[in-house]
Parts: sequence; structure tokens; C-alpha cells
Amino acid sequence: MNRIDRLPYGALATWPFSDVTAVSLAYKGGGGISRVNDWTSGVGARTDVNASTGWTVEINNGVPAHFALPLGDMTKVFGDPGLVLPASGGNRDRIQALGINNPRFAETDAGPFSWPGAAFKARILYYAPENLDDLLHSLRVADSAGADRGLALLRDAARPKWHLGFNPETDPPMPPTPSQLNALPHDLDMLEDPAAGPRAILLQDPNDPLIASNDWFFLAGTIFYRADSQGRRIPGYYHSGLAQDSWSFDGHAKDQASKGGSGSAGKTFSDEQLLHWLDATTLDRSQTPVVIIHMATEAKAQHDIDASVRGILARYRAAFGAIGTAPPRFLLIGSYMHRVGNRPPEESRPFIEQLDAIYESLASTEPDCAFFSLYRATNGVFFTTDLKGGPGAQQQARDWLDANGWSTITYGGTTYNLSSAADGGLDGVLTADGVHLAAPPAAAFYAKLIGDALTLAQCRGDFNADGVVNTLDVLAFLNAWTANDPRADFNADGAVNTLDVLAFLNAWN
Repeated sequence: MNRIDRLPYGALATWPFSDVTAVSLAYKGGGGISRVNDWTSGVGARTDVNASTGWTVEINNGVPAHFALPLGDMTKVFGDPGLVLPASGGNRDRIQALGINNPRFAETDAGPFSWPGAAFKARILYYAPENLDDLLHSLRVADSAGADRGLALLRDAARPKWHLGFNPETDPPMPPTPSQLNALPHDLDMLEDPAAGPRAILLQDPNDPLIASNDWFFLAGTIFYRADSQGRRIPGYYHSGLAQDSWSFDGHAKDQASKGGSGSAGKTFSDEQLLHWLDATTLDRSQTPVVIIHMATEAKAQHDIDASVRGILARYRAAFGAIGTAPPRFLLIGSYMHRVGNRPPEESRPFIEQLDAIYESLASTEPDCAFFSLYRATNGVFFTTDLKGGPGAQQQARDWLDANGWSTITYGGTTYNLSSAADGGLDGVLTADGVHLAAPPAAAFYAKLIGDALTLAQCRGDFNADGVVNTLDVLAFLNAWTANDPRADFNADGAVNTLDVLAFLNAWN
């Protein structure tokens, strides 16, 4: 989510959703849709949980343990006597802040996340260490306007969890679960200047300061969602994400305790960890979760990849079932053309085609799965340089983009050049290093291919496109049919007549 040159952001920028009402963010800058602040320095200052730290959240008796989930970008701050919280806005108690980058959001087809008069709530996520006595006891939360939004008792009062048999909407707060992700017990109001977007500011509690406490605070992200005048979440599309930094199919597929460590070997997590993360981040159990799986192709045997993908599906089905949500649906996204394990292009293609075949088979046999291939949608063209793709690769990329109507791409009201170098265009190089996308417009291009397919695949009986097939669709169709609206030419034979009524009713049934 925080990388604007990756497909999740591209999807948010271009997919046909006009009601993005909730977004889950982790802590990271880099020009993404989050905006972050850190006011720590000295001994104990913020440490990012990432490759340089072996993906380790905590170390117990010198042994790395618990990186919690492939969230990336979790942070930890230690209450050392040498910790310094420099003044900001006249407040020396500020620790960190995380919020929506509204100007970046406004650059998408969804438009800005906040506007004058909009109201928001925030669910703040944190990690509780194995020994709760090591967790910071309390902190305060404010919004960007400086309004105090409450005292968070981290050790004593966390959000109860559905899968443990509690109802977080009616049961009282309870102690956090050790070695797992947790949320503050109540979602907090975030009313502020709409230009920048909602932001949660975390401050030390003057009555129980972080400095010299010898306690830890682990920020694991924040969910921001729009609310009505009664403080209830406004229904709509909720965008969340995991694993933007090279987790493997195998790492996602198996119930393995997280252990930290270098490279992909340390990137594992247990079913229990998945459950706690999903539980803490679920906003509405009645809303159908859609799990979108898009991973780079790996050079492994077909039976190994097939087993891993089935393992991922099984884990999410079980986790959502334990939480009590609506059953999940899965969208399997086949890779675009890229180099697999730094292999030459022609040695990479069979692995990409193999992954497509696995996904296609699952979509034809599993009723909760759908499949889309970026590789097939682009005719297997490698959008890269001659150095990475071989002689003529870049010209072939330009030619394909021009011939298929993708010379430029427009989203958020701005047009970007894909096939030309003019005006800062990409000149056909969408994957500069042969694997990762080169720029936000490249991510938007691939995401728009998927979004267009989603639009075409919409249930045709849902004529008014509200997500439900009911009598309102019949009325909407008949109104269009009576008005001789071209949309009422349901059988696409060039005429609006009674055959279209029969075709519509068959689809509606």
C-alpha cells in the first residue's frame, strides 16, 4: 500500500470504485498514500522492522523472535533514558504519527479521501510483546488539529477478538494478546483539516512517560474509515494489504512460527498470527472479503507451487471462517512478463505460463476463485530495456503499447506517457530492473488491465451496479428499455426490443 510503484496502489488509483471508505496503512514514507512523522532520536529511537533488522520485532534473551506478519514497516521505540522526543508544534511528548496522504489520494480516480465536512475514525494497531510487562503502559492519541482523542491503556485494554469467542462491539476491553497484533479497544474520532487527510498522533502520557520507562511501543499501523454523524462506518470499499517485500509462496502457505532472520528464510507466520491480524483489522463481518493474490513467479516445480497456492487459499478460508465473516472470494492474478530468478526471458516464460495454468485450473474447479493473467492480457510482451529483455525488447514494448491503445494512460485527471520518452514518459520501460515496476504509471497500467476485466465480468443481472441482484435491477432495466437507452440493448444485436427483455430476465434469474 505504501509503494506507489506497486500494483496495490495502482489498483486503488484506477479501479472502478467510487466509494473508497476505508484504508489500512502501515508505517512507511516513500511517497505512498500514508504520511508519517517520527519525533524520536537518541538511544531507543524508532527502529523499522525490515530486512536490515532481519524482520524481527522483538529479541528475547538474545534470540530473534516474532516478526508478527509480513506487514513490513512495523516500528518499535524503546523507553531508554537516552530517548529524546524533540519538540514539534510546541509539544515535547509527540512520539509518532500516521495518517492518510490526501494529496496523493486525490491523484487517483477515487478522488480525495477527505473533504470539508467529512468525519473519520481510526483503529490503531499495535504489537504486544511476549512479556506484557515490557509493553508501554499507556499513551495519548491526538488528531492533526491537536484535539486529544483519548488515553490508550496498552497493557490493560485492547479490542476483544471475534475468533476468541468475544464480541468487540459489546464486550469490555481486555488485556492484549502477547506476541500478536492487537488494536486499541475503541475506534477514535479523527476530525481535522480535510486538505491533508486524517492523521493519528501518538504521544507519551505525562503521567506514565515513555522516556526512561524501559518499555517498548510497537506501532503496527492504523485503519482510517469514513463515518456518519452517528460515528458508524459508511459502507464501501475497504483496501488493505500484506507483504510488499518479497515473501514467497511457501512463506504464505504454511503454518510456521515466525522466527525472524535474513532473506526469505525468516519470512514465515503461523495460522494464529494470521487470525489475530485479520481479526484486528476486520471492520464489518458481513462484508465479503476479496483476497487478491498477486506474486511474482517463482522457479519451482508445478506441484510445489500448486500446493502452496492451495495452502494459501485454505489458510484464508479457515481464518475468515473463525472470525465469522462472509465467506471470502479469491482473485488470482497471474504475473506480467518478468525475469524469474534473474533467468533470461525465454527461460522465464515457462514458469510464468505454468503459474497461469495453475491459477486457471483453480478458477475452473474452485467456486470461490477467479483468475486473470497479466501475461496473457499483454501477449507476453516484456516491457523492459534491451539490456534486460534482449535485442529489440524495448521497441517491441513501444510497438505493443501503441498498437493496443496504451500509448498513454489517464487516471486522476492526469495523462502519462507509456510508450514515449516525451514529457517524462516511460518510453516502453515498465519493468526497469526486469522484475519490479518502474514507476506509478506502470503500476496503474497493469492495475487498469485488471480493473477493466472486473468491469466486464460484473454480473450482468446487476443492471444498476449496486452489487446486489434484486427487483431494483428490473426497474432500472425497464426504465432504460422504455427510454430506448442503448444500455437496454442487452443482447447487443443493435436494436432495443422484446428480445432484450428476455435476455435481461435470463441473466437476472
